[in-house]
Amino acid sequence: MDPTSSRSGPAQRAFETIREVLASGTVRPGEQMPSIRQWAARPGLSFHGVVRAYERLEALGLVEASPGRGYFALSAAESLPTNPQALSLNTEMDAFWSMFHAPGHALKLGCGWLPPDWMDTQALARVIRRTASFARSSLVEYGDPVGYLPLREALCQHLGSRLGVALSPQEILTTLGATQALDLLVRILVEPGDRVMVDDPCNSSLVRLLRLRGARVLGIERLAQGPDLAQMRDHLSQGPVKAFFINARLHNPTGTTLSPRAACDLLRLSHEHGIRVIEDDVYGGFCSERSQCLATLDGLSSVIHVGSFSKTLSANLRIGYVVGPTEEMVRLAELKLLTSVAVPSFCERFLGALLADGSYERHLRRVRRRLQAAQAHAQQVLKNWGWEFYHQPREGMFLWIRHPSLGSTDGFIQAAAQQGVLLAPGRLFSAAEQDLPWLRLNVAHFDASRVCALFRVRDDNGVRRNFGPAD
Repeated sequence: MDPTSSRSGPAQRAFETIREVLASGTVRPGEQMPSIRQWAARPGLSFHGVVRAYERLEALGLVEASPGRGYFALSAAESLPTNPQALSLNTEMDAFWSMFHAPGHALKLGCGWLPPDWMDTQALARVIRRTASFARSSLVEYGDPVGYLPLREALCQHLGSRLGVALSPQEILTTLGATQALDLLVRILVEPGDRVMVDDPCNSSLVRLLRLRGARVLGIERLAQGPDLAQMRDHLSQGPVKAFFINARLHNPTGTTLSPRAACDLLRLSHEHGIRVIEDDVYGGFCSERSQCLATLDGLSSVIHVGSFSKTLSANLRIGYVVGPTEEMVRLAELKLLTSVAVPSFCERFLGALLADGSYERHLRRVRRRLQAAQAHAQQVLKNWGWEFYHQPREGMFLWIRHPSLGSTDGFIQAAAQQGVLLAPGRLFSAAEQDLPWLRLNVAHFDASRVCALFRVRDDNGVRRNFGPAD
């Protein structure tokens, strides 16, 4: 069994076993389920695997926990299909929506977050209970629109050491994840008709936010070392550019990181032409090396730095941040107050506790090691299967891949969805929303034993080809 797989371990075995019992009708709705210890006594199951399986089943609404009594069946599991039905790809967002609506057992190979079982949920629960005990009012009161001050003070230390820049709490605004941070910045910095540069490929949500604002989006091809500077100069020769939204480190979706020279050249161009650079560093926490950010080189004079804990710690935590000049943080805070008031104070206090006791850094070190192992494994398997890489990163969660015999990916993605594997098509990341032969793959979810069977589909000419291992 593949040791790097996130879906083939004891938790998945326990989940499938208990779900089959529910589907068979052996335990009817309202009846008590076998205890965790009873399940764990069965061959191939473990205590912790059963605990996690029950957590998933409870989240899916199939069982209910009763404190001190155990778990009770709520509904038959036949409502949870063995394989999710493929969604019709009538819009660019269908494949993206499928990541959120798929049942728990689906392999979300194209998603942008870590698997749940990579997180120490028991440790997180302990900190949540401790936070609730010491800050009960935060459960019911509004938070500070600027952000909980002790958290912003902790972020000054955390980010200051990583960025190499001395920070004050007045230069940091907390947000509901990086998406809200980008939305606020788009509204403040960009006017309808402004020309704005983005990486190409890039975060598709960002492109849609810019277009909703009425911006003219200019895609700048992302090369292995950074953005295509010749293409930037060509666009600049045709008129002014208001801003450049860019991933400096572990770019989504290619996994590339700016070289020092490319970073310096980019900043030189931005200073010469008055371009505001917004550095989206949401995946930067997965960098083990202290690679320099644009904010480090620039000193935050023309760069605004955006980050988040949603990718590295918890997708549901929804805490992001913006780092920049105080006067701009004030403008962003006023807009944030109008649109969402504040980040939940309880979440901010919870994160502050994780930063204060070192739990977050310990967690990051574990995740970085796992991602490095997952990258090496996925790259070796896919290379043996004939897939090509845009870039071969040493760390981070993404690979940008294509197969030489696969021109259009729609049929391939449909076939994968029929087998419970969800992929992200290249057009989701195209600045011009064009079809691309590339796929984004999340190595943290890569399970060779489940993926190999689906890499046998018809190519563009209808010829049966094998895109996986040799028979």
